[in-house]
Amino acid sequence: MKRLLIVAGLGVMTFGGYSYANYYVSKEARKDVDDYLLQLQAQTGLDVRYKEISSNFFNQSLALNTVALKGPDGVQFADIGSIELAGFYPVQPSDHTRMAIKDMTFMGPMVVNIQELEGERINVVSEFNYSAANGDADAKTVINAGKLADVELRFAMTNSQALMGLHQQFEELDKKGRGNLQQQLALQSQLMTAMTEVVPKSFSFKLDNNGKLKDLIQRVVAEQGMTYEQFQQQMQQHINMSPTPQGLRDAALGFIEGTEQFKVSMALPEGTTVAQVNEQMMSLMGQPEELAKYFNLKASGK
Repeated sequence: MKRLLIVAGLGVMTFGGYSYANYYVSKEARKDVDDYLLQLQAQTGLDVRYKEISSNFFNQSLALNTVALKGPDGVQFADIGSIELAGFYPVQPSDHTRMAIKDMTFMGPMVVNIQELEGERINVVSEFNYSAANGDADAKTVINAGKLADVELRFAMTNSQALMGLHQQFEELDKKGRGNLQQQLALQSQLMTAMTEVVPKSFSFKLDNNGKLKDLIQRVVAEQGMTYEQFQQQMQQHINMSPTPQGLRDAALGFIEGTEQFKVSMALPEGTTVAQVNEQMMSLMGQPEELAKYFNLKASGK
């Protein structure tokens, strides 16, 4: 019986400690979030309000529930069921960060300008993985815009330690009121250098029509005083005259014809820095097919 009481007592203490820690994190998170949202509103005019905030002590995540977005004019243009954030640390980059926006619906001025969004629930998931050991980093963003479209974007790079290391310096400078001009210029110079040392690995983009995408394009075209057929002819002329690889032109023309799907991907030679990529692009200027081979460009459209 004593053992059971001891186990039960430990369980209560553990749960109580977790609950208190979770409460403390939630309290601190609310303050940080409120401060950030006030700053965001001051800089952009975007007013973000939420009804509830919750956090998880173990995985350092938080969630804003029942979120309303208003523009600088004070008019609400969107509702969001929840915004979940995980792995976002204020000082150093995390090995895994994730943001999920669930059940976002637009209203008012947004659906006036983009009628096809009315009644649609938008979901966004964005993830970023990073290894401080070798600078490997990859990002993925998936957007489901209801019956309008699906969008997927992926990017991978390595040797990004210097670039990611500047994150802390920018955060510290921001806390000091962005510092003086000399400090800002010094960090910007470091940023440019760090970017040239990054080794990009791959990139891909995919767009799928879920049913309403062609309706949106047709409406926008009609507002320009053209039929869709006239738009197709005009785009075909522009694409055929552009200095782009044949494969990319064929993919673009295929998408304009069918508006079902468009995909493009690239994979750079291993170990090639951004500086080397820029040099190669300059040397192959005016040779689109050679550039396509260099980037291992693949594209399709239908």
